[in-house]
Amino acid sequence: MIRPRIFLWLFILIFGCESKPNDSPLLREIFQSLGEKLPEVVSDPGKYRIQIIYTQIDRNENQSPVFTTHSFRLDTTQYFYPASTVKFPAAVLALDKLARYGSLGITKDSKLTIGTGYSGMTPVDGDSTSESGNATIGHYIKKILVASDNDAFNRIYEFLGQEHLNQRMWDLCYKDVRIRHRLSIFLSEEENRHTNQIQFYDDQGRKMLDQPMVRSELDLPVNAKGVQIGKGYMSDGERVKGPLDFSKKNFYHLAEQQRFLRQVMFPETVKKDQQLYLSKSDYRFLYQWLSTLPRESQYPHYTDYDEYFDGYCKFFMVGDSKDHLPDHIRIFNKVGWAYGFLTDNAYIMDAENGVEFFLSAVIYSNSNETMNDDTYDYETIGLPYLAELGRKIYAYELKRKRSIRPEFSRFMVKK
Repeated sequence: MIRPRIFLWLFILIFGCESKPNDSPLLREIFQSLGEKLPEVVSDPGKYRIQIIYTQIDRNENQSPVFTTHSFRLDTTQYFYPASTVKFPAAVLALDKLARYGSLGITKDSKLTIGTGYSGMTPVDGDSTSESGNATIGHYIKKILVASDNDAFNRIYEFLGQEHLNQRMWDLCYKDVRIRHRLSIFLSEEENRHTNQIQFYDDQGRKMLDQPMVRSELDLPVNAKGVQIGKGYMSDGERVKGPLDFSKKNFYHLAEQQRFLRQVMFPETVKKDQQLYLSKSDYRFLYQWLSTLPRESQYPHYTDYDEYFDGYCKFFMVGDSKDHLPDHIRIFNKVGWAYGFLTDNAYIMDAENGVEFFLSAVIYSNSNETMNDDTYDYETIGLPYLAELGRKIYAYELKRKRSIRPEFSRFMVKK
């Protein structure tokens, strides 16, 4: 007798999986090859809201990258909750904004304090996880990139202001992004429009800047379809029937996620009028902390490997285990997980074998279709899928011929 799981795999091989007309044949084939381990996902990618973007990188004689992009089920108008992936552009734009304060002597390492002035706001006087004990923009960025710290993002959001954060992304031609709120705390739409006053100080304790509380006047209209998701959600301990409305939540689709990461990793490929105000040292700082694993970080320090293992914020390749990522492989990425959605947006580099590629993917793993019940299929479906997808693409890249070996010195920042 053929077991049900084997029968499902045979069905996939014979009839294929749901796909879209513009899907890359290569990526469709790679996705279908996941069927032996993840037949449920491969047989019904629509149910799991699968989207994938895979970009091959070839270098020319000047080491400039040439991109070839493949996509599978990509739909930039279809809503998915981006969760912590919005922290990456916020972190980058914090450095971008600091550059405008250069004449004042303010840097990413300048001490800051955060005040209040509107409901829902909380103050900051220091940060015990930093080496100096001070809160700084640089330290918040480290916490965001190494361990996806929610409070660190909220403080960066407050420094940027909702209006500046969105308008700057639009000015850089990321027109679809909508970053409407802080994370992990429940505030009203009006509360999220308001951002705290922030003070910066020099090494002698003299105030260099007093940034006042700001209210965003920016309109952030809904620009995605399918914003009503699920069959129920938990509210005050009770299950409410009907979908959860995501129309007031953040939106950051997969294509813009990968394009922004590509801009940071290869800034020379972007038009001059769309470039970030970042110095070479800013880029080195980002490359270092985008790829730093929790066990490699001293400030902030993460002592519990069982909680902060290599795959904690590196879903591709190692997200389904507590194995160490090989030393010759570095992953520069930002993940997100919430409401059953798992996303990873990564540049993956293997210095030993001369491999590099971009991979971005999202999966919805919430079989009971209930939001806020903390019962999601991350461990059984979502993480195994993203890890195996990463391994499959990496295996393909190992075999793919390149005429010119990539040179990685710009990314090899000492930890």
